[in-house]
Amino acid sequence: MACCFNRRFELITLCAPGSICPWTICPDGLNAKSVIYSGGVGSDISFEHELVKKFDCAVVLFDPSPTGIKTMALPENKIPQFRHFPLALAAHAGKLTMAPPLDPQGDSWFAQDEGSAKIEVPCTDLQSLMAQNGHQHIDLLKLDIEASEYEVIDDLLQRRIPIRQICVEFHHGIVPGIRRGQTIRSMLKLIARGYKLLNQEGANHTFRMTRLRQTSARQANDERGR
Repeated sequence: MACCFNRRFELITLCAPGSICPWTICPDGLNAKSVIYSGGVGSDISFEHELVKKFDCAVVLFDPSPTGIKTMALPENKIPQFRHFPLALAAHAGKLTMAPPLDPQGDSWFAQDEGSAKIEVPCTDLQSLMAQNGHQHIDLLKLDIEASEYEVIDDLLQRRIPIRQICVEFHHGIVPGIRRGQTIRSMLKLIARGYKLLNQEGANHTFRMTRLRQTSARQANDERGR
């Protein structure tokens, strides 16, 4: 079931026909110079392809899982607008332990210290990744990172990283040990910081900042003018 919570903003849903990963976003302000980060490649990046088609933008993707690596190796994903980092997004830089999909037929690896089939992957925090790419702000951030979204949201809010729009899949009831209360607290933190919940469909939520600080706006304008 899809819910729209703020009708002042235009909303569009982007994905390929039959995609398992549709995302609804506000297109206002998105263009060829937009800074777009996408966490969690998985087996379907039709949303990212649609972003490129509609806005002629570049997309920074990050996913170190075997599924993500395999997806990014496909010929159709070898396009100049995509820049893939085989890194997990976390609240710190270093190493992260990941466990294989819970469903043998699934493709979603998640952060987990237990299990015999676990692997260790490099991880980074959002601010470090932005610095590596020379970015001062983000126009659109997608987080489909299998329960790591909670610590990443806490980190980006604590660091006050200027992000115009956040699409996030919350994983309570999906990943073991993640409770609904964690999602509620994360949502309330975003709202308290000035984000509006624009759309919700299943576990996918879209938030848009409505009161970016003037200093952040100036930084964004300076970067676009480079």
